[in-house]
Amino acid sequence: MGIFDKFFGKTEKEKISKPIKNSDFIVSEDLMEEELFWNIIQKTKDISGGNFEEQQEELANELRKMKADELILFGNSFRNFRGEANTWELWGAIYIIHGGCSDDSFSDFREWVIAQGREFYYKITTNPELLAEIETHLIEEFDWEGFGYLPGIIFEELTGHEMPYPFKEKYITTGNEWSDDNDDLKHMFPKLYAKYVTNMQ
Repeated sequence: MGIFDKFFGKTEKEKISKPIKNSDFIVSEDLMEEELFWNIIQKTKDISGGNFEEQQEELANELRKMKADELILFGNSFRNFRGEANTWELWGAIYIIHGGCSDDSFSDFREWVIAQGREFYYKITTNPELLAEIETHLIEEFDWEGFGYLPGIIFEELTGHEMPYPFKEKYITTGNEWSDDNDDLKHMFPKLYAKYVTNMQ
């Protein structure tokens, strides 16, 4: 059963009968303390043994322990890190690996990068070509969708309200823009290009 079946597969009667635990909360643009945020991510990754679908379930369990105010801060931090990873360089790297990557898929991929923990996040966002060191089966043909929905799902589950999103995520892709009509990516990421393009020809 997928993550969406687990969270959206309930009947309307089950949704209505679920008690509202906390409908009082403060909407804030503040971020969760960074160490706490990454500790939560790492805990869910460790418990799940790296299984991404199981990690989503573990994160849902951790989020249910929070107060509504804390969920907002967590959501803000998640959007902050996803936005900071919105670079042409990271997009180019995953574009090579998958032979293309839409903007929606790139957003999902950035959520997967966050889910791998602080060390991986900063290493890969600083130097995306290090993705060449990742075993192919761990990153190719991978379903990255789901992680970013969880704060909103759990917030509504616990409060009966839709999740507010006061933090303004960075939606503009920054960095060195490339084109897939020429050899930009080949020159930017020779190791990734050799592994996923040249070797496949």
